[in-house]
Amino acid sequence: MKDLTVIVPVHEYNEEISKLLDRAVESFVATDTDKDTELLFIGPKSVITTLKDKYKGNNRTFVENDKCDFCNQINIAVDKCRKYFSILEFDDIYTPNWFKNVKEYFEEDDSISVYLPLTEIVKFGKEDEPIGYVNEAALATSFSEKLGYLDLESLLSYMNFNTTGAIFKTSDFVEVGKLKTPIKLSFWYEFLLRAVRNDKKVYVIPKVGYIHTLDRVNSLTETYNKTMKPEEAEFWIELAQKDYLFKKTRDISHYIYEE
Repeated sequence: MKDLTVIVPVHEYNEEISKLLDRAVESFVATDTDKDTELLFIGPKSVITTLKDKYKGNNRTFVENDKCDFCNQINIAVDKCRKYFSILEFDDIYTPNWFKNVKEYFEEDDSISVYLPLTEIVKFGKEDEPIGYVNEAALATSFSEKLGYLDLESLLSYMNFNTTGAIFKTSDFVEVGKLKTPIKLSFWYEFLLRAVRNDKKVYVIPKVGYIHTLDRVNSLTETYNKTMKPEEAEFWIELAQKDYLFKKTRDISHYIYEE
């Protein structure tokens, strides 16, 4: 899709990541049937130098950024994106028809800010054994006021949504303030709350579009599971349920967890 940029954040590079990244890029190529979607890699200079040689080609962009936390990577990359963007984690993959399915919705309604896919969850190393799905809650008739859409009331009661693989309208993402970099664990949850509070439409397309991997060693989620106590996790969730009222990041004192 000519109006779409896919962001691939790569904070480090080794043999294992190389194999995973190859698989992720192959899934992008398979779903990008029009062959005009931009693929944007962002990471530290040492990584980007390698990726430039490996993945050079048409519609390829490489951005150096030494702030390698996830939120900073995305916020910097978004400034260089087309009308829409998506995020492909290097240990995840798109399904072959995801872009085709989204394109059909583009043609019907230009007012939606975020298109979420049904996302299949797999355990790292066991990609043929799905353990469930996320984002499906919005397709239940009792979840929100309008079937398929997220709203504030439903999000304040339920937070289990996966946003990588989704298609975001770039201007709306920027308008509501991007991701808040001081927030750990719940930064996507806070963003979704903030988006719907600011009248941005978030819709779940009832088609599987993305396969998300859990429990890879050194992944962000695995790191949180190993290092974050339940009390701290609860702090970040409660913070998200308050901080969404503010478009901009507040004073850093609001984002410090004290035991």
